[in-house]
Amino acid sequence: LTMMKLKYLLGTALIGSLSFSSCVDKFAEINTDPSIVTTPDIRYLFTQGLNEFIPSDYWSWYYDFTNMLHWGQVTVTSNTNLLNQPANSSGMGNVLRVLKIMREIDYQVQTMSEEDPVKAAQYKYVQAMMKTLVVYMGIQDTDMYGSMPYSEAALARYTSPALLTPKYDTQEELFASFDEDLKQAFETLSNPVVVNGNNVSQISLGYQDYVYQGDSKKWATFCNSLRLKVAVRLLHANKQKALNIANEVAQHSDYLLTSNGTDCSNNFIYNQGSEWYHSQEDPAPGYGTKVLIDFMVQNQDPRVRFFFTKNDLNSRVIQAFFDSEAELGDKCESKIPDFIMDKVDYEVVNGKKVFKGWKAPGEPWVRYYGMPLTINASANDAYKDYYDPEGKLHKVILNGTELTYEVASGMQMEMYEGNRDYTYPDAPGAEIVQDKTDRPFYAMYFSAGEVNLYLAELKLVGANLPQSAQTYFTDGIRNSVEAWDHIAAANHIPYYDNTFDENETTIGLKDGELDALLSQEAYQLNGTDDLEKVYIQQRLNFIFMPNDMYVSMRRSGVPTKTSKYLKFESFREDGSDYILPRRCPMFSGDPTNQNYANYQQALKDEGFTIGSNAEVLNTERVWYDKGAPDFGTGPNF
Repeated sequence: LTMMKLKYLLGTALIGSLSFSSCVDKFAEINTDPSIVTTPDIRYLFTQGLNEFIPSDYWSWYYDFTNMLHWGQVTVTSNTNLLNQPANSSGMGNVLRVLKIMREIDYQVQTMSEEDPVKAAQYKYVQAMMKTLVVYMGIQDTDMYGSMPYSEAALARYTSPALLTPKYDTQEELFASFDEDLKQAFETLSNPVVVNGNNVSQISLGYQDYVYQGDSKKWATFCNSLRLKVAVRLLHANKQKALNIANEVAQHSDYLLTSNGTDCSNNFIYNQGSEWYHSQEDPAPGYGTKVLIDFMVQNQDPRVRFFFTKNDLNSRVIQAFFDSEAELGDKCESKIPDFIMDKVDYEVVNGKKVFKGWKAPGEPWVRYYGMPLTINASANDAYKDYYDPEGKLHKVILNGTELTYEVASGMQMEMYEGNRDYTYPDAPGAEIVQDKTDRPFYAMYFSAGEVNLYLAELKLVGANLPQSAQTYFTDGIRNSVEAWDHIAAANHIPYYDNTFDENETTIGLKDGELDALLSQEAYQLNGTDDLEKVYIQQRLNFIFMPNDMYVSMRRSGVPTKTSKYLKFESFREDGSDYILPRRCPMFSGDPTNQNYANYQQALKDEGFTIGSNAEVLNTERVWYDKGAPDFGTGPNF
């Protein structure tokens, strides 16, 4: 299936007809000529909709997500050129992919209902499931763009005259619609469907639904819990509404996603099939930031091992540095960075250093290092051990071969793409060993960790919930660590299944690690900085969901500039402000487009101007962001 980006500007794409090409092989299985099929199978339409559910594609990572990771102090590029001028954005209109499928399903069911209401009623659960997917994508679209066509979008094919100029729903209207849509979908999924006093059995999706295999209880739980994603976004715009949603959601305790379940099966884990690798391209968000990785390593948070790569300096490479130093003497220019050398235990044998082992905290923790995020840090002599500006320090010449090594940890992009190759680091001249196996990719788009952390937040700001904030917080951390460990295992990221160097350890979750993590001060609610701690955990849970990470940072003002735990660091060496955008840019559009007038009116109503100037994008906030704190200033409830 093609994962190319669907550009969406001014509603132009609302006009096209729906393609059913992806169903051709399915029709072949039932010996039906697809050229004469006039009524599509709704089960296959659902699968097509699920295929089009793409919260995290290449274009999103190439543009918006990579920028968000830089702005959010999660990653930094090697030359520390932090761009606060967003490029052409990629997120607007992604909801259309699934919305147009939902419209077709609804149309087919309505048409069927006119002839056979009972038969049509068999698809009520399918409709509710599809609506839930649409809301999820709608939330992500509006997060950084504000108003958009929704209530009237993708209706041209089903209206007479054709509705070619759908209105732009305001963000306030959108969130009212999202919540109502989820309430209705949940009501459907959690109750029997009754027609003329009789229960109507629902059509079985089986593996046409490759997320929950048509399990209506899990879909109802996903749907009910997704309302919390709406609630937390409303906290600064309509706090009472947000708390009411939380209270309603919690009343349906049997439909609350607060446990991962066996093999994390309760979570929304997405995989299209054995040959689905997610992307055929290679976005490169960069290295983890020093401030973030130091925090995770100091607390021995296992998620650092799932989100970031081990650096290249294993014991064999360390020994190669030593051997090169012994061989070249004063001519040797390579150097093990001091921050790594501090963790190396060695002895001198016959005048040459010999690696003995790793000092505390030992492998694998001694393989995770971040980069300074200060702009132009690569030009600062104090950071030359990190950046090697002359290209000499991290290069080893040995056995007639030279190799350059990464001393810092990049983002673990095998948690993004299943067909990447990995070369194990070794001494120059050694046999090259690679992992080139293509593996099906698994993504996690919604989880018990996310839900519990929302509940902890909402409890702290006044929601009437049955459990304590500490209970939700602890469960959220535990769920998050265990779920991301599951995803790392499913994606077979390097070092999860085996090691390469005799002094290495695997990176999977170990017995006792979670209990030790939960004993750390930053991982406990004790009446001090409790909201900040919750937002830090949301931030960590969302590292591979950059839109949600940035939204959480924007809503909360966390990380804070004065934090005792995880600071928001100054991007400038002199400590002066570096303006970050709070929304993505809008563009002028095409005056010949039929929906141009609605687009222009929406911009005017929102107070949005055209362009990508960071200062403008910082002050022109979307509706629900207007009362939120400035970046780095902390919660303002």
